[in-house]
Formats: sequence, structure tokens, C-alpha cells
Amino acid sequence: MTTNRSLLGALALAVLSGSAVPAAAVSWTPPGVTMGVPLGASLAPGIYVSNLTHYGDGPDKTITADVPAFTWSTGANFLGATYSAVLILEGLQVENKATSTIRSGIFSPLLIPISLSWNLGQGFFVSVGEGIYFPFDSDVAFTTPGQTSGWAAETRVAFSYLKDGWIISANTILGVTTADDVNRRQPNYFNVDWTVAHAFGKWQFGVVGYGAWDLEQTVTNAAVGEGHIIGIGGMVGYDFGGSKLLLEATRAVDQGGATNYSRNDTHVWARLTFPIWKPSQPESAQTVSLK
Repeated sequence: MTTNRSLLGALALAVLSGSAVPAAAVSWTPPGVTMGVPLGASLAPGIYVSNLTHYGDGPDKTITADVPAFTWSTGANFLGATYSAVLILEGLQVENKATSTIRSGIFSPLLIPISLSWNLGQGFFVSVGEGIYFPFDSDVAFTTPGQTSGWAAETRVAFSYLKDGWIISANTILGVTTADDVNRRQPNYFNVDWTVAHAFGKWQFGVVGYGAWDLEQTVTNAAVGEGHIIGIGGMVGYDFGGSKLLLEATRAVDQGGATNYSRNDTHVWARLTFPIWKPSQPESAQTVSLK
């Protein structure tokens, strides 16, 4: 169980490294970015850096993203939970295959100032986080180049089971959006990323999947319908003894409406996580150890 938590805990902040995609509907945080990580459990106290590299290829576009994230796991307790905060930045490039055009730039930063994780005992964890995407002038935001995006608020709730080498987790994201400066608004959305995996020493193997659904019928001033996307795939992780690596690959198997992804899209993610500071003594018995 200790080995299991060691690998998973180090990867947990990478799940917070949500990268966003421009264009049509289905969530500012793309489906699948939290797969493989038991978000219900907190990291051990310290400051961590995680870099998520994401590449997606589909019938109409390719997406390349690099997402550095900075997590402060305080070790402090509030309402019986361990408190953490996260700041996420993102560089993104999108190639439209139909027009042979490429757009690149920085997407809206994501701040998660509140993330609370409860250890329920017997291997069960639950967490609740509140995050916000800030308005940003970007060529790859949900807006025309040179204009400013709106806000998006996210509530993240995760349920995780970590015991006897098993890693089972369902990470959900509920997003509420606002209009940009030309009064266009993406639909509110709901995502769920899931994982069923097992740790074998330093190695971790499992199956993963995602789903994302628009909660409204239209984008403001553009009747695009209610989009959804579902995908499945596999994952492998390795603990290098300080830094942690998680690799994932998925295939979209169902899609409807206008979405950021398309049916038959293939996506791969590589997450490298490491601490840049840790206290000399553990400050919370309920956090997931990095050692």
C-alpha cells in the first residue's frame, strides 16, 4: 500500500494540470487530463512542479500542449481535510487540417486556490476543489484572436480508493462559463475521468477513460447543439525515486454534437512530477507520501 501511494501521490498534482482547447464546445479543461491520478488523495506537504505534455491527433486538427503546474500542499487541516493550492500555466498549439492554419499561444491561466482532501479510512479518499480560469487575450482562447476570453469557474470532486496496490478513481469537473468581450459563451460542462489500475513495485499499469458533456444546447449566438465525447485507453507509470512519470494513450470511441475532440481522435499524455521543497518532518498523516 505504501508503494502504491508513493507512485500515485507524486502524480496527483499532474491531474490538476488541465490544458484547455479552443474552438467548439466541451469544457475548458479537456476530457482525459486527470486520468490515472487519484485526485481524492492529497500530496504529502511540500511544493511540487509538474509538467504535462499533451499531443492529440484527429480528423480535423492536431493539438500540442505543454503545461507547467505548481502545487503547494500545505499539510494544514481545515474541516478535517488537508489543504492544497495550485497554479497552472499553459502553452498551446492547434493545427486546423482543413485550412492548414496553425494557432499558438498562451491559454487562460487556471488557479485552484482551494483543494481539500479527506481520508475516510480503509483506503477511501474524497476531495473537493474550486478553481477559476481568468480572462486572457490569447490567439488560442475561446475567442477571436486579439479579443479577451471570459471567466470559467470549476468545481472538482474526486473519489479514490488506494489499498493493496489498487488504484481506483473517478475525478469529476463541473464548469460554469461566462461570455467573452464580444458576448460569446461556451456551454457549461461536466467531465469525468476514471482509472482502474494496480501497482507492482515501482511500476503501475491500468485502464483509463473519460467522458465530457455540454450541459446546454447552444453556444451564445451559435447553435452548435449539445456536444459530448467518450474515450478509453491505457496507462503505465514509473517511480524513479523522487521524480514520477505517467504515460497515457486514449482513443475517442463516441462523439456527438460540436466538440473540441472528434470520434477516432488519438491522444497521448506524459506527466513528470517532482518536489522542489519538502518539510523535514511529515505534517499530516492523511496525505499521500512521495517517499
